[in-house]
Amino acid sequence: MIDFIKTNKKAFYVYGGMILIVIGLIMLAVIPQKEVPYNNIALDLGFAQIAWYAIFILSGLIMGAYLAYLEFKKVGWSTDLLFDALLWAVPLSIVGSRLYYVLFDPNPSYETFLDVINVSNGGLSIHGAVITATIFVIVFTRIKKMNVWLLADILAIGFLVGQIVGRWGNFMNAEAYGPVIESQFILNILPQFIKDQMFIAGAYHHPTFLYESLWNFVGLVGLLIIRRKRILKVGDLFAFYLIWYGFGRGAIIEPLRVGGHPTDALRMFGLPTNIVLSLALFMLGGIAIIFLKKHYIKNQPYYVDLFVDEKTGVVADEDHTV
Repeated sequence: MIDFIKTNKKAFYVYGGMILIVIGLIMLAVIPQKEVPYNNIALDLGFAQIAWYAIFILSGLIMGAYLAYLEFKKVGWSTDLLFDALLWAVPLSIVGSRLYYVLFDPNPSYETFLDVINVSNGGLSIHGAVITATIFVIVFTRIKKMNVWLLADILAIGFLVGQIVGRWGNFMNAEAYGPVIESQFILNILPQFIKDQMFIAGAYHHPTFLYESLWNFVGLVGLLIIRRKRILKVGDLFAFYLIWYGFGRGAIIEPLRVGGHPTDALRMFGLPTNIVLSLALFMLGGIAIIFLKKHYIKNQPYYVDLFVDEKTGVVADEDHTV
């Protein structure tokens, strides 16, 4: 274990530091509060309020961007390209996230344009953000003449990090929960502060925000490990992200959430939209990418073969640690 940490010292500090930051934010949000459910406002300036949801979302975005920054340097790309992309991708993804929610809202009450863009009471969807960001990546890489598969691989890690951290914003809003917990075993292993926030309408509900965060964390760890091995070719990382996220969200998390919010789930042709798109667009999309790359987009290099020495600018040796 000690030898592993020494070999991957930079990775240990980077990812370990991020975990400590997230834990610190959760403690800062929960410990000072005397009553439950916890107040979701972090700071009240009088003329404006800053919600914990925004803080967790922004923290996940910054962490994902920082990891992408490190990876851009690893593959020899100018980090200016990353900043250019973020300036467009972030606001567009917010717009896409909101439009997705508005389009599939089962209880629409939008009378004016201001109602459509008003997100003060929630109404954002990660599905819309991922779809918008994916379209943007395709367009951006064509304009900048970059390898679209490589950029998608790099951003897939950022997607997972953002989803992991952002879900704790849902926790502070006491949302994204499932049905009433019937299992005493689950009640016994859940931390008390999570049960307190999930105590809704007189009963403890499944913290599906936590289940999704943990599912994505497992996927993140797995992808971070194998992307440093000579296993994945360019584009595979993004494909596996789609499969992992699509299956977990569509087959596990979202069915539970629908059980907790049977009348509030976004709908498409009468079916829960997030389940349909998670299984079809994301999971099947990932499978399609692997199939296409195997049969039609051949001779893609291994991901680690594109690493360069940051000092010399030439291809690095076989030590592919972070």
